[in-house]
Amino acid sequence: MYALKLITEREGRKVEEVHCLGDMYRLEFYPESENKDIVARVEHTKKDAIPSFDIKRTDHAYITTVTGDTVRVISRGKKACQ
Repeated sequence: MYALKLITEREGRKVEEVHCLGDMYRLEFYPESENKDIVARVEHTKKDAIPSFDIKRTDHAYITTVTGDTVRVISRGKKACQ
């Protein structure tokens, strides 16, 4: 079983979210030339739906096992330019 651990900013505060992805996930990366804001998209199956999470370049995001072992680093967070 896999999980998405996402550390992002919501309304000016850092928020840590953990989403259960189940046994399978799909990870698609976007080059900066294609998308300035989104680094990747994670999709997984949930009943008859395919929910997805967009990972912003400023987010910290990891695929982990449900016990917390990191399987894949998606993004370590890039500072936003002011």
